[in-house]
Amino acid sequence: MMTRLGLGDMWSAGTRAVGRYTGTLLAVFVVQSIVALACMIAISAVLATTFARLPIWDEAVDGDLVALVYCIRHGKAVLYASAGIIFGAVLLWQLASWFLVGGIYGVLAQRPEGRGDTARCFGASGTSTYLAYARLALCSLPGWILVLFVFGMCADLVGKRLIYALTIPQLLGPLAIAILPGLFLLHIMWTITDYARVELSLRHESHDPSVVMTYVRTVFYVLRRPITLVHAGLGWLLFIVVSVGYAYLAHGHPMYGAEGAVTLFVIRQGVALARSAIRFGVLGGQIELGKTRTLPPRRIVEVKAEPKNVA
Repeated sequence: MMTRLGLGDMWSAGTRAVGRYTGTLLAVFVVQSIVALACMIAISAVLATTFARLPIWDEAVDGDLVALVYCIRHGKAVLYASAGIIFGAVLLWQLASWFLVGGIYGVLAQRPEGRGDTARCFGASGTSTYLAYARLALCSLPGWILVLFVFGMCADLVGKRLIYALTIPQLLGPLAIAILPGLFLLHIMWTITDYARVELSLRHESHDPSVVMTYVRTVFYVLRRPITLVHAGLGWLLFIVVSVGYAYLAHGHPMYGAEGAVTLFVIRQGVALARSAIRFGVLGGQIELGKTRTLPPRRIVEVKAEPKNVA
């Protein structure tokens, strides 16, 4: 008999997952930090070639709009190069995330004991689901196109109102109309992808040719169960609260010198770790709900042996 889970059960499962596999969480966070640090160092080196001897750059970083506009006009090539580095880092992280997320889902689904078994399970799950996740990303491309279309249509509807807004209330209304529909649709697409990954991880079939059917089944599964959207939405809401809280506490507290830079880096990494733990907990809850989902039967291929000729 299928068990019906609630939000409390899913959050409890996510909390247990974070507490039980803290080492896995930290390992994935270290990889993420290395990619982010390499991107930061590369961008800093590129920016230093143009702005290191330009004092107005410090004023632009401090929030001077006129100085920022001047720096943008003065160093367009450098900013384009920085954008290219960011794009490359995002692409690299996307390729790596298929392996990392597959490993996390495998660990949370199989619940191995000990560091050695956890590492082997992580590597095996990430490898076995990598190509399936890549095909799943191709299946989600129409959804991304739909999101961009909705966002562009809504932005076009309120474009003039945004340009001529004179007060904050006049700006917030059109801005919400422009962003929220596309953002809600994006949330649905992300949730569908998450639960499709859960099914692929639970089936343990790296060569499964029915990734498209898995995605289609998951679309109807998510739309029939609003709890999937509510659970993931609460996770993103907590993610935003942590980010906004950090921005609010950091505002008006500049840190100068090497000591300030190190302190700021440590605080930012702590916030990033908290956000990673939130995401890890959401994945744990999704795995718990995914286990109650009725999966399609596996195909069994019968091989008939040919009779041997007896001389």
